[in-house]
Amino acid sequence: MKPWTFTTYTVAAFACSGLAVALLIFNAATANSMLSTLLPVAIGALVLGGIFSVRARVLRYRSRDITKRDNTKR
Repeated sequence: MKPWTFTTYTVAAFACSGLAVALLIFNAATANSMLSTLLPVAIGALVLGGIFSVRARVLRYRSRDITKRDNTKR
């Protein structure tokens, strides 16, 4: 399997966060009838989205490492 790129992690983080928001809106629309199920799933999606976001940022920083630049061209 090919390793994930910055873009893949970013899209996954956005999708997880969007899923969490959609679940919370659905929960509000159903007057909290499924609160015990939807709230933990939404929190899990937010946590997973945060992990993906941090991983994407780490990959981005590694690709822009300024210590690897060639400073001889001035």
